[in-house]
Amino acid sequence: MQKNYKIEMMKLINDLWFLKRDIVSDGFDDALNYISKIIPLKIHKIPSGTKCWTWNVPEKWIAKGAHIEDLKGNKLLDLKDHPLHLMSYSLPINKIVSREELLLHLHTRLDRPNAIPFEFKYYQKDWGFCIQNNRLKDFQDKEYKVFIDSKFEKGNLKVGEYTIKGKTKETIVLVAHLCHPCQANDDLAGVAVLVDIGKELSKKNNYYTYKILFVPETIGSIAYLSQNEKIIKDIKYGIFLEMLGNDNNLALQFSRQLNTKLDKIAEYVIKKSTKNFRQGKFREIVRNDEMVFNGPGVNVPMISISRFPYLEYHTSDDNLEIIKEEKLKEAKQITLEILDIIDKDYIPKRTFKGPIFLSGLDLWVDWRKNRELNESFEKIMLNLEGDKSVFEISEELNMDFYEVLSYINKFLEKKLINKNK
Repeated sequence: MQKNYKIEMMKLINDLWFLKRDIVSDGFDDALNYISKIIPLKIHKIPSGTKCWTWNVPEKWIAKGAHIEDLKGNKLLDLKDHPLHLMSYSLPINKIVSREELLLHLHTRLDRPNAIPFEFKYYQKDWGFCIQNNRLKDFQDKEYKVFIDSKFEKGNLKVGEYTIKGKTKETIVLVAHLCHPCQANDDLAGVAVLVDIGKELSKKNNYYTYKILFVPETIGSIAYLSQNEKIIKDIKYGIFLEMLGNDNNLALQFSRQLNTKLDKIAEYVIKKSTKNFRQGKFREIVRNDEMVFNGPGVNVPMISISRFPYLEYHTSDDNLEIIKEEKLKEAKQITLEILDIIDKDYIPKRTFKGPIFLSGLDLWVDWRKNRELNESFEKIMLNLEGDKSVFEISEELNMDFYEVLSYINKFLEKKLINKNK
């Protein structure tokens, strides 16, 4: 029976998590089509074999069936029981193998003996099965019959793009990967959060243009950028969202540049919003598509927001049971605030000379109503030289960004400053 979820993010994860979403596959396409009914997607199709910088788009992989039998015909493992039982992109095979050879192709996780691991070999030609480690004891015969009905054919790697145009062509890109069969947190949680963020951004009058991308991990970002190099010059920042639904503290991974406005604002928002979080330098917490956007020849500062690591990672235990609604909501609100500050921040440049007649211009702040702002308004006035943004001023004075923004906007309304981005 379909559950009634309080938030749409949970429904999306529930509906898509068990699909066989390999990098070029029908399952991935089905998931992308599902999302396109929620937000309008432009779907990019990059054919198999396409040269994408130093990479090539792989073929489409189709698996109709797979099992292991003993020589008496008893099935010991069957793809029908769980999609993770077959290693993604396995070669077809139909033969009798020795126990020794079979064990070389059986993947398990010692640290999670009751879980089926998620294994793949997208770019290496091989075959394999995945099984709970505690079931290895069932394989004691000398020989087994191994059957995999799979095939490779020309297909299209697909990337879903949702563009929300702003006042400028300068673009902030947000990315989540839609691949990984039967994984709820990695990264359907990031996808679900990003879909909701897209819906919220579409309602706003944004300064920046936003591009939301749903990709197969790594190769999807490489394929998209390599086929659309002309847009790279317009991308200002990037955020990668992944593994956001499990019950861990948030982890902020900084961009390779480390000290951009994006890095500082993300740290400010997360620190203000949650008591406990982790942070780390580029590639120290997670290793994902940030290496594509923030790597050689592209160099777009990209942060990653995640809840990695977690014990269920890349196993059948990464399921609906570990997803928490409140964790998805928290990640969504934090990301939206980061984007809101970036979008609203600007560099104020004074047009006045001398100290402003504050009370005469209705800019004086009553200390009985707001002591902090009363004690800081002269410092704010002295920082309107066009060399600092509103966010930088608020950081320097250790004040809330929105309070400083609201006050400085009063100067803008009275034409006492010019607004520069």
